[in-house]
Amino acid sequence: MVSFLLKNKILFFSFCLTKAEAAALTWSDIDYKQNVIHVTKTATFNEDNSWTTGTPKSEAGKRDIPLNDTIKGILTRQRKKQSIVISIDREENRVFVSVFGKMVDNSIVNKAIRSVLARLEEKGKPIEDFTVHALRDTFATRYIEQGGSPQTLKTILGHSSLAMTMDLYSHVLPNTKQKEMDNLKIVL
Repeated sequence: MVSFLLKNKILFFSFCLTKAEAAALTWSDIDYKQNVIHVTKTATFNEDNSWTTGTPKSEAGKRDIPLNDTIKGILTRQRKKQSIVISIDREENRVFVSVFGKMVDNSIVNKAIRSVLARLEEKGKPIEDFTVHALRDTFATRYIEQGGSPQTLKTILGHSSLAMTMDLYSHVLPNTKQKEMDNLKIVL
């Protein structure tokens, strides 16, 4: 069960969704014809163990995230596995669900992550503790490190302003200063 939950959330990282967007994502949001994921809603876990579906905080939060071949392959395998593993009533055809077909609160996923990290530590391969939200941050950091445009990252993440994106992820940029200055001399 742990590996199923973690594989679910690895997808979360690949799509760079917030936890609320990932919880609300349905298979009908995956548009293979347009090659995008339509992000139009969020889901919030309530204290009474119910879920409330709403809309993103801002208009920028409503967006289309491009699919690449890797993500399409992961999605295809995920859907096939869900149809085999999940036999109990699926909750609104959600992409990210438990083995029982129910939406999963991030605390459960974070507990699964900690369980895997503990097993790695027992094997002498410790990894620093992290939560599922760190996967979104990791995506954004790697995107910038690989030369992705901050403006494009802003739209992928659904931020309403470039300033917000840069405030969160500009710490990566000092590592690229020398490289960019070296590239500049070629132009001059």
